[in-house]
Amino acid sequence: MKRVLVVDDEPVMRKLIGCLLRGRYLIDEAEDGEKALTKASREQYDCVITDVQMPRMSGLHLLGEIKRRRPQTAVIVMSALGEAYASAAMAGGASSFLAKPFPGDALRSALQCV
Repeated sequence: MKRVLVVDDEPVMRKLIGCLLRGRYLIDEAEDGEKALTKASREQYDCVITDVQMPRMSGLHLLGEIKRRRPQTAVIVMSALGEAYASAAMAGGASSFLAKPFPGDALRSALQCV
């Protein structure tokens, strides 16, 4: 089963994404980019799903670090700011960008790259 790390400073969002994907993927969670990098250095994830705006490390910075350290890991970036960060995320190597709120089908479709 493929492993997915969900990174968001909002616990409700982490739980919602976990519920949408549980049973199809092994889900792990982190509340910020720094904790996500620590987990990603210990575990191999097939995909990281990250919010953009978080304390201590933005999702775009996390995207850059994940791609530098583990280029084969897919990264899906999401933001409530809509398309404001979409081009930066895609230029940084994101597999997909999702504008919050998004339907569960959009997330499952974005995970087809994994």
